[in-house]
Amino acid sequence: MATDPTDPTDPIDLARLAARDPVLLARLVEKVGSRIWVAIRRYARDDDHADALVQGCWQAILERLDRYGGRGSFVGWAIAVSENVCLAQLRKAKRAGGREVGLEEPDEVVDPAPDPEEEVTLSERRNALYRALGQLPKRERDAIVLRMLEERDTAETARALGLSREATRSLVARAIFRLRRMREVQQLAMDWMV
Repeated sequence: MATDPTDPTDPIDLARLAARDPVLLARLVEKVGSRIWVAIRRYARDDDHADALVQGCWQAILERLDRYGGRGSFVGWAIAVSENVCLAQLRKAKRAGGREVGLEEPDEVVDPAPDPEEEVTLSERRNALYRALGQLPKRERDAIVLRMLEERDTAETARALGLSREATRSLVARAIFRLRRMREVQQLAMDWMV
């Protein structure tokens, strides 16, 4: 049995997870899914592709559960598995003659919408934000996702990260400082002011 860092008082029952317990699985997807999604978003063409990748990541997490072994954070291990799944898919597509379609090519992301110009602009802004989040160290990225994107309060974020409230506030502040210094985020702010 491993401890769930998203709720240190509630341990993960690895046997139940290996048996694909739907209640436990639903709880994990709810608590950890957005962190995995943000971690792998940079490997996706768009949000829909990221959603599809996350499904494959959960499948790989369950298939490789016997490799976890209970050392370290389950969430950290699950995110690492997810990133490896995405990297393997990119390599496979490259070998098959496909193109790498991560966020380095944001002009490919065009979703059908009533106002195509506005959708493209919003998509470019989202892609810039995901690229910036992808450049943060994992702990800082997790802190930003939990605190800012999931809108959890400081206490919840601290519990999820296994830190004190003060350390969590410091981690979020450090992440925001890094984000503000990134050229993409600065350009994003300038675009929003225009």
